[in-house]
Amino acid sequence: MNEIVIDRPELQPPVQRAFFGALTVVFWSFYVYLLLPLATLLAWHFGYTAVYEEMVMRNGWEALVQLLGFYGAIVLAMGFTQVGWALVNWMRFAGKRDRRRERERVVDMGFSEPMFLNDTMEIPVWQNAKRLVVHHHATDAKIVSVEAG
Repeated sequence: MNEIVIDRPELQPPVQRAFFGALTVVFWSFYVYLLLPLATLLAWHFGYTAVYEEMVMRNGWEALVQLLGFYGAIVLAMGFTQVGWALVNWMRFAGKRDRRRERERVVDMGFSEPMFLNDTMEIPVWQNAKRLVVHHHATDAKIVSVEAG
């Protein structure tokens, strides 16, 4: 199976899909909540009187400045965390894909022959085929036939 679960969400269990859907709603709601001061500032710019009363008459801009500093610190912390995580994974996995590809695994045919109920002379053909259809025995853990395509 070459399909990645992220590209095919229907491959996930329904409970997992529901959990990640709810988690997405929660985080988008939190993101919108963080943008409320910006929405208030834009509303003030377009002349809404309630925004004017809150921001100018009641000195709401002071709270906005304090919140912008706090939000900025949170955004910086999140950014440093993500960059740090990316660097750790980069150092951890750097070059491992290439090393894995360099190794050639040799499989002894004597090991795999007991799994087959039919002739194994076609194994080299199967190894070079791009697509195989394998038919299994109904009760035993044995391979009945293989079709190379």
